[in-house]
Amino acid sequence: MNLQLALILLGVATFIAIVAFSIWQSRYLETPLLRRPLEWIQSAVARFPVAGVISRLRPQGLAQRVKQKEPSLVASAQLDLSGEAHGEQGSAERADGPDAGPRGRRAGASAPSLHAEIGGQPLKIDYWARLPGTTPVSRDAALAVFREHEIDLRRARTLHGRTEPGNAWLDLATAPADEVFSDLIVSLQMADLNGAVNESELTRFNNLAYYMSETLNRPLQFDMTIEDALPQAARLERFCREFDLLAVINIEPAPGAGFSGSDVARALDQAGMRLGKDDMFHLYDPRTGVGRFSLANRSDTGSFSYDELESGMLRGLVLFLNVPTVPRPSQTFSDLVSVATYVSTQVDGSLVDPEGTLLTETQLDGIGRQIRSLESSMKRYGIEPGSEEARRLF
Repeated sequence: MNLQLALILLGVATFIAIVAFSIWQSRYLETPLLRRPLEWIQSAVARFPVAGVISRLRPQGLAQRVKQKEPSLVASAQLDLSGEAHGEQGSAERADGPDAGPRGRRAGASAPSLHAEIGGQPLKIDYWARLPGTTPVSRDAALAVFREHEIDLRRARTLHGRTEPGNAWLDLATAPADEVFSDLIVSLQMADLNGAVNESELTRFNNLAYYMSETLNRPLQFDMTIEDALPQAARLERFCREFDLLAVINIEPAPGAGFSGSDVARALDQAGMRLGKDDMFHLYDPRTGVGRFSLANRSDTGSFSYDELESGMLRGLVLFLNVPTVPRPSQTFSDLVSVATYVSTQVDGSLVDPEGTLLTETQLDGIGRQIRSLESSMKRYGIEPGSEEARRLF
């Protein structure tokens, strides 16, 4: 049913209702018990904004409401710290704060949707091979063979071993030099923000595993074949692209004004944020020391200079949270909103979205709902937000 037909049917139904009511009124109006309810109904009908409802049903009314979009999460490749592109795709590189992933992710790259796969098998992150053995091997001997050939690989790779005695699995790169190991596992991460591993690199990884097997005189067991690994890598890449999202809140001064650098530094100190990596401010988890969210300068680099913070003027601030990399991201976003509100009050600024639209409490609640949905979806894929696996991917 199109809109015009619906309006016609609405008019006909209204006309029939008016006629029926008139007939009924002529018969029963003189009944005292019904007079007062009828007068109340007539008054309510007279006050009902029929014209307004009809106007909102017209195409131009619908188009106007569609323009009033709810603020949404931002793809990391689209984070615009300078504020000049207003969220246009590919406009600027993302910031590389403690909650941010690597620079250089390809903006605008398309991939098949992953949503249809929710509820399927958990994602596999690594392609690996096991080298069991009954004779222990020293850390340095195994690591020397691994490092000789790992230079052919671009993706993150690791060598783990099970200690003898103790049966504890350790990363050989950080294990004590005097440790010896029974079983070894060499692994290659199959995807990250820069894309998925290809057949050529998987073949080079296999050559590394074969060489370690021959040199250390150990049998070799692969987790899966290259043919099985490629679709798993593509699935992991789609996950990275769909979930690599930021929550962004800008703090803007009044038109034609700016923020005093000393006022901003004072407010951020009171809010518990500290100047750190990339000369940006970060709110750190006091238990782990890991950054929860970051605040950047409204500039091309996002960094703050000491001169700006002591006596300069700033044209804006950008708060951002890399959603998949923090534990309990919905709670972390609530903390971000609290800090944003406090700082904006202290420096007489306004909270706006990346496109410059003022943010209301309702809109902030909408962003929170999106974050909770993303959090639940990640868990259904077997990746806990803020976990080691999530931080490896993002």
